[in-house]
Amino acid sequence: MVLTLELPIRPASFDPFTSYESRFGALPIWLDELSPAEARALLRQAIRRGAPLAQADHLF
Repeated sequence: MVLTLELPIRPASFDPFTSYESRFGALPIWLDELSPAEARALLRQAIRRGAPLAQADHLF
């Protein structure tokens, strides 16, 4: 007996900005104040945990 597990296929080019907007809505306004690398990292973190960003997230 063989068990298989079907996993969703992720697109090759993962854009955290587009993924965040499609999942949670508009990007936070304060995200523009951060460097692009820091903003991308925070968006990936929010997508992984399944919760939108809060303004205090960029302080950690």
